[in-house]
Amino acid sequence: MGNRTVAIIGGGPAGLAAARLIKLGDPQAQVTVYERSDASGETFGFGVGLTESTMSNMAAADPVTADRLREASHDGHSLVLRTGDREVELHGARNLAIGRAILLEVLTTSALEVGVDIRLGARTDIDDISADVIIAADGARSAVRERFAGELGASVSYGSLHFMWCGTDFAVDDANFTWRTKGDATFVVHAYPYADDRSTFLIETDDHSFRAAGLDRFADETPAGESDERSLGLLEEVFTEELGGRKLLANRTRWAQFPTVSLDRWSTGNVVLIGDAAHTAHYTIGSGTKLALEDAIALARSLSEHEDVAEAFAAYETARRPYVSRFKHLAARSQNWWSSFRERTAEAPERIALSYMTRAGNLGLEHYAAEYPQVAALALRELGEAPVATPGTVDDWVLSRPLTTDALSAPGRELPVDGLDDAHAVRADWSGGEVWGSAHDDLVAELRGADAPVVVLGGPSGPTDVGARIDLAERVRWAGKTVVVEVPVALRSEGAAAVGAGRADAVVTVG
Repeated sequence: MGNRTVAIIGGGPAGLAAARLIKLGDPQAQVTVYERSDASGETFGFGVGLTESTMSNMAAADPVTADRLREASHDGHSLVLRTGDREVELHGARNLAIGRAILLEVLTTSALEVGVDIRLGARTDIDDISADVIIAADGARSAVRERFAGELGASVSYGSLHFMWCGTDFAVDDANFTWRTKGDATFVVHAYPYADDRSTFLIETDDHSFRAAGLDRFADETPAGESDERSLGLLEEVFTEELGGRKLLANRTRWAQFPTVSLDRWSTGNVVLIGDAAHTAHYTIGSGTKLALEDAIALARSLSEHEDVAEAFAAYETARRPYVSRFKHLAARSQNWWSSFRERTAEAPERIALSYMTRAGNLGLEHYAAEYPQVAALALRELGEAPVATPGTVDDWVLSRPLTTDALSAPGRELPVDGLDDAHAVRADWSGGEVWGSAHDDLVAELRGADAPVVVLGGPSGPTDVGARIDLAERVRWAGKTVVVEVPVALRSEGAAAVGAGRADAVVTVG
């Protein structure tokens, strides 16, 4: 391949990992990383998660760095929901966690060892760079993506939740989430340990709460580059019990709204995008660092296997896009669920836990019941005494439960295709969108105001489409309608989870 020149814009996890892996695959390559910050201590964020699958992928591609990351990481932790004096176990992957600054130090050391040129404090514009390959690893607000937005088919949308990355100077016992209220505002914290004396403490709130608590004013009046001290003070008061009276750790900490980034194409000419510059997945599934590192592995492999840059970029995107698309789908559903959390707080903790675990469609009732049968039994008690001790029976049991509402009665929750009287039902097709966002208020209002008391939601049979209409079903059901969702036979278990968690009253299995 000769002396291929590679310029990487961005010295975060994606850029640094790609730099080392490219040098390992092609020692003659000249690899330069341009990072605008001049020290790792300036990095945003506190701890990040590393899944075992990502660690396995790293070990296969670069065992030395993988070992260093594992050694520097905090041991895996369980996941619980806490409310008042109650604690409910959740299905947790028991991921590793590592401080973001430590992660960057490990990746920087590994890159320097193989001869990568890292230029800190380099605020270089892409038009000033000349290289055979230019890799944009400059994050969710990528300047490179903006520069080539038209060629890449870029789109960025912002969620309705407001969130703030904070830290604590102690390690929480387990990864957990809990919520507190102040006046008419609801605040949720996602906390997990990433060192013996540190935890990430991510706090989020819905738009109504954000404005009711006056946080919009605090945010507007906080100078650029500074932490929002007034919001931090209010949050320390709200979560004083969880913090034990301690202060929150901050690092240019201020409110943000999550940007969902999508591209039609991940490359143009000799420029390719990786990590958050190319795609984002909501933080509530903890996949940002995972996807960044795995992108780096795939791109480095493709560049080592293909001398032609266009072929390498095509191979990289072909390998990664299906996997990334799946995570984006899961993340979008998780984001929808959290966007409506304010409405969920009156539910029993076990019911919230079941809804949380099945929110994205990648974990069903059977899985959760097998691991935590007592929690599942309590969550399903509105339907009767669930056979949680008998594997493989929960889905069938849920769908066999009698349905009795003011609008519809049936011997079970799995209705025949022709089992609905059109005179009493209105049908709507739905295939996507943030259903808890204001953009879809008109549709919900239309369905709420329909004369028919039963709403049937149908549409395409792909997993993304089915998940979207299950999310819509929950919002319409909360508006007082009896809601039936069409699901393909292949996704029957997801339909059972929707009924069990109260997202829908019944399903119609098709195809």
